[in-house]
Amino acid sequence: MGRRKRKKIVKKVVKRIPKVFLCPNCGKNAVFVKIDKKENKASVKCSSCNIALDVELRLSEEPIDAYNSFVDAYYSGKV
Repeated sequence: MGRRKRKKIVKKVVKRIPKVFLCPNCGKNAVFVKIDKKENKASVKCSSCNIALDVELRLSEEPIDAYNSFVDAYYSGKV
C-alpha cells in the first residue's frame, strides 16, 4: 500500500509592464510617464532629479515606448 500521488500545481507568472521606471541620470525608480491621447504626446519626468522631456507618440505606442525614447534622447545628449 502506498500513498496517492499529488498533482503538482503550476502557477503562471504574468510579467507586467512597470508604472515607474529607472532614471538614467540619478539611477532611482522615479520616472513617470503621462500620456495625452488628444495631442499624441507623452510627458516623461523624473521626480527625483527633475529632468523632463515631451515625446511625440504614434497611435499604438504605450508608456514603455515613451520611456525608451526618453532614454535614447538622454544618451544622445538631447535632454
